[in-house]
Amino acid sequence: MNKTLSWIEVLAGIWLIISPWVLQFSAEAGATYNSVILGLIVGIIGLVAVFGKGGAKTGGTEM
Repeated sequence: MNKTLSWIEVLAGIWLIISPWVLQFSAEAGATYNSVILGLIVGIIGLVAVFGKGGAKTGGTEM
């Protein structure tokens, strides 16, 4: 995956974490928990994609 797209994924995770307060739906506990937890998951996956050591080597051919 492209590093730029990975950074966009990190930013999307940050947005999901702060969106309940920015969009003023933090009084709804279920929606807030969902947004924060999903934001953490998306952000962590993005950080792993940015700083990961690569992945499985396929011998240089892509499909």
